[in-house]
Amino acid sequence: MTAEEARRQALIKLGGLEQTKEIWRERRGIPFFETFWQDTRYGARMLRKNPWFTLAAVLTLALGIGANTAIFSVVNAVLLRPLPYNDANKLVVLNETNQRVGLVSVSYPDFLDWRQQNHSFSAMAAASDMDFDLAGAGQPELVGGYAVSPNFLSLLGVRPILGRDFVPAEEKPGTAPVALISYKLWQSHFGGAVDVVGKTLRLDDKVFTIIGVLPANFRLPANSDVLAPIGIWAGEEEMQDRGDRGDMVAIGRLAPGVTLAQARGEMEGIAARLAAEYPRSNSEMGVSLQTMRQEFVGDVRAAMLVVFGAVILVLLIACVNVAGLFLVRGAARAQEIAVRMAFGASRGRIVKQMLTESLLLAVIGGGLGLLLGAWGVSGLARLVGDPLGNVPIRIDGNVLLFVGVVVILVAVAFGLVPALQATRPDIQESLKEGERGGAGGTRQHRLRNAFAVAETALALVLLVGAGLMLQSLYRLMRVNPGFRPDRVLKMGMNLRSTQYSTKDAKLNFWRQVLEHVRALPGVENAALGTTIPFTGDHSRSDITIEGLPLPAEGEFPHPDFHIVSPGFFSTMGIRLLRGRTFTDEDNSKAAPVAIINQTLARRFWPDGEAVGKRILYGHPNPNEKWVTIVGVVGDTRMYGLDSPARFEVYAPLEQMGLGGSELVVRSAKDPASLTGEIRGAIASVNRDVPIYDVETLKKAVDDSVSTRRDTLLLLGSFSLLAVVLAATGIYGVISYVVALRTHEIGVRMALGAGEREVLRFVLGQGAWLAIGGVGIGTLGALALTRLMASLLYGVRPADPATFAGAAILIASVALVATYVPARRATRIDPVVALRQE
Repeated sequence: MTAEEARRQALIKLGGLEQTKEIWRERRGIPFFETFWQDTRYGARMLRKNPWFTLAAVLTLALGIGANTAIFSVVNAVLLRPLPYNDANKLVVLNETNQRVGLVSVSYPDFLDWRQQNHSFSAMAAASDMDFDLAGAGQPELVGGYAVSPNFLSLLGVRPILGRDFVPAEEKPGTAPVALISYKLWQSHFGGAVDVVGKTLRLDDKVFTIIGVLPANFRLPANSDVLAPIGIWAGEEEMQDRGDRGDMVAIGRLAPGVTLAQARGEMEGIAARLAAEYPRSNSEMGVSLQTMRQEFVGDVRAAMLVVFGAVILVLLIACVNVAGLFLVRGAARAQEIAVRMAFGASRGRIVKQMLTESLLLAVIGGGLGLLLGAWGVSGLARLVGDPLGNVPIRIDGNVLLFVGVVVILVAVAFGLVPALQATRPDIQESLKEGERGGAGGTRQHRLRNAFAVAETALALVLLVGAGLMLQSLYRLMRVNPGFRPDRVLKMGMNLRSTQYSTKDAKLNFWRQVLEHVRALPGVENAALGTTIPFTGDHSRSDITIEGLPLPAEGEFPHPDFHIVSPGFFSTMGIRLLRGRTFTDEDNSKAAPVAIINQTLARRFWPDGEAVGKRILYGHPNPNEKWVTIVGVVGDTRMYGLDSPARFEVYAPLEQMGLGGSELVVRSAKDPASLTGEIRGAIASVNRDVPIYDVETLKKAVDDSVSTRRDTLLLLGSFSLLAVVLAATGIYGVISYVVALRTHEIGVRMALGAGEREVLRFVLGQGAWLAIGGVGIGTLGALALTRLMASLLYGVRPADPATFAGAAILIASVALVATYVPARRATRIDPVVALRQE
């Protein structure tokens, strides 16, 4: 057949004036935008003519784009959105490090030496995390804040919106108490009054004069309702003690041309000189530098990147799935494309028209995905808690730009390969096939197989990641925290007013609180403790052990130190292993006593004879009394289920006294239901004492694994979606194979092949796809799961059981997806199949 005869036959077969005109317009050549508009209208008509294809493709893309939109909204807020500081990438947070306990706070004398001796930073400031009791505002409350160097705000590039900044003189010890307040506190307590400057706040029983208001977007890692100059406390004994490391960090701005690595090298040299000059307090001390962004984000970054990688894989699976649909549709349109090319339409012109159709589909899917993503953002915020200090996670310009780029990339990703494949037909062969609609071909069949294998491989990677997180969380939740968190409520209190300036006054308050709370109906027991597991608080001190050689400087045992009331161990559910617990007889008139944990006892008294031995708080000092160990209790996981057991020492409340404590209450019912009654009992003793951080211990334990749990939830959801898409892809391939080989199957059955042989033949096609996907996916998972190492507990990234389980699951799903078209193949009537051919 000549080319002219082919065109005539095409015109007869095609029919319809509108499509004939379209073909001739293609040959004339018209401006780009006009052809784009024509392609868009034509694509819309084609999508309307195939509603089921359109619905399947749009929903698949919407799920993939929606998941990416939601996750990227969180990534944008946490990792990408600029911090509210000038040139924030130059800001560095400095901490001290200890060889035994890791990261610790900075002592004020060390900070002063750092600031004086370094040349890497153009400016350096100190910020000490503090809480303040705010009185005189109705209900007493605790507000967070910082004691800062006067140059703190200028270093960050922040200016008050009202009033003035601190001045250098306010760094000197004994400076007058002044404060900058947050925008939120200004609105809530002063109604946004413009004359707030000069008014006063009563904080910790001191009157502070307000000198300014901070910008609304000003944020620090901890709550920062109040900033006060560090000079107010600079003269106190704790601030002058080089070995006292409370809650202070240093913040520096890198000098022009200085890198973080160069600054780290210089600071390590300064730390080494201080260790040599002050061996008693600095012999084990080093320095840690990290960017301000890292300080805000913390451990959330790894989880975010893993989840973001997972949704990208889901989007790739969705693209491959839709590409498979387009490939089948391209085969069905082979005759139409052949007619166009027979009339002289170029391959590039047809590819452009098909890509426009893909773009139209991607835009519809992207719009629906944007709605799904906006709906899912609020739920995803729970994964990161509040790492940026109330920065909202929302759909903003960056997210919209991301969705726009994704839509374009997706349109190309699922549209280009099918378009190129569909425009490579043999024109005469396609026209001959007529009603058979055939144009399948070996090349297209291989491409669909490749798509199915890719979907299976990507789904396996997600399954392995979810499996590793599931194993990790399972093992973590089986860890014994060392106490019984069920039915225990905890709340914090501080005694900072002059009313409680003496030890006796403080002890009298705590006795009354315990008496009133224990008398409440439903309360089984109540006690006090300074540092409660899973709250993040800690207090540590060196100890000296009687009878052992005196350690070198920096090598003394350095346990966590707790001050607790009688009944603390039974209230918390901490096991007594040997000896006794504290009683009311362990008061200031009795000989000093202590209780230690099992790890400390095993380390220094492996024979089990710790009870009766003596320790000294701190280093040898003739003014200190030896303390007798009266009991050994079980270890607690103070800092989380994945934290190792540490040395712990407990001292009795009556002998030590304290101004701040956590009240723990064990109840016979839901402890949260007793919150109001407990608050009332405390108010009956003193209604001006603020109560804060009210929480059940069960929630504290649950929150400690929240990042892992929520990461597992997301990975599991994305894995399920990926498996469904992969199963759909394999089902489509096998169904296509069955349709393509209807004649062959009919011949086999006509020659005597039974249902088993046909079933084995079709299932074999699916099995090879599953094997290929599992093999490639296993290699991909081995390479990618190493990125999850920091999120895992008790399981290796290359855990064989997890890989095997994921492979078996995805292979089983693939075979189930293959079985349906395989059963349909066994019901083919050989006579009908042969007659159709």
